[in-house]
Amino acid sequence: MRKLLLSFGILLGLVLSNSSAHGQGSDPHFSYKIELRSDGYYYATMKSDVAYSASSNQTTISTIQFTVVAPIGTFAPISATSTSMTNLVGGVEDQLPSTNAGVYIWSTQRTALNTTTEYGYFALTGSPILPNIVAGVEIPLFRFRTQACIGSIRMYRNVADGTGGADTPKLNSANSINLSGINNALSDGYKDNYGTATVCPTPPVSDLTTSISGPSTGTPSTPFVYTVTVNNVGSGASTGSVSESFSIPTGLTFNSGGGSGWSCSPTGPVAGATTIVCTNSSPNIPASGSVSFPLNVTPTTTGGIAISGIVSGGGETNTSNNSATSNTTTVGCGISAGVLSKL
Repeated sequence: MRKLLLSFGILLGLVLSNSSAHGQGSDPHFSYKIELRSDGYYYATMKSDVAYSASSNQTTISTIQFTVVAPIGTFAPISATSTSMTNLVGGVEDQLPSTNAGVYIWSTQRTALNTTTEYGYFALTGSPILPNIVAGVEIPLFRFRTQACIGSIRMYRNVADGTGGADTPKLNSANSINLSGINNALSDGYKDNYGTATVCPTPPVSDLTTSISGPSTGTPSTPFVYTVTVNNVGSGASTGSVSESFSIPTGLTFNSGGGSGWSCSPTGPVAGATTIVCTNSSPNIPASGSVSFPLNVTPTTTGGIAISGIVSGGGETNTSNNSATSNTTTVGCGISAGVLSKL
């Protein structure tokens, strides 16, 4: 009987010891995330659903496998046949909060799955020891940059989940972690992925509009000036040449225009109806900025006169807001009737 109780006590002790090493009897399961942040880096992170203690030697890592799914051409040219990630800028930066933080080497490998998709593999070995693992708290792993964001990157799915079906295994593609500090070593503690697929940032782009302002009244054969303003209502500076085309109506002569980098053709004087084009080879109008230049004209008849303009160029893509018409200038005879008084 005493031998039976002793054997039972030893067995119970082993069970309790094993349970303690596994976080009160629960195996840890890790979730993974890839995130593109505003600094242009992709950040790789993970988190555990079980807490672990470094003082109990439960947080020693022997290997981590982190895999993403990306558009073909993300990590290497589409035509590449090697497994090297030649499209990375500056390599992979270790961010694991461990002993010797920042010095662990993450090896990389890519492989084309088909004509549209490739896998990117990031693997770490070297037995880093993490500080205490807090349940549900994100752990940074590494970060990297690519030459360009050509489409969404998401985590590889070991198994089907709410975001879609399991991915096709290829090489050592599954996400996994091996905690060698746990009794019997936890291998492949995958749970799921958290977060969403990355989205390429919208590049800043210019969006040009124009306005034309003239006097409210004028006099035949007396010159006046239109002020032309080109506005950039986009998110980025204009690039390259900007032009504006003006329709000069009958009854108005174009004398000259431009300055401050703007030149107009034909140079004038040119009597309407005609078209004048003014161009600046590189105004570099900043977002929310504007530039202005004058058009000098002379009315040759009486009545209401207005001109219209259409701006173009500057690297913009939205052309739905590029036209404007000036206010109407009323051209009179230029003679005042005065005031009659009775004699």
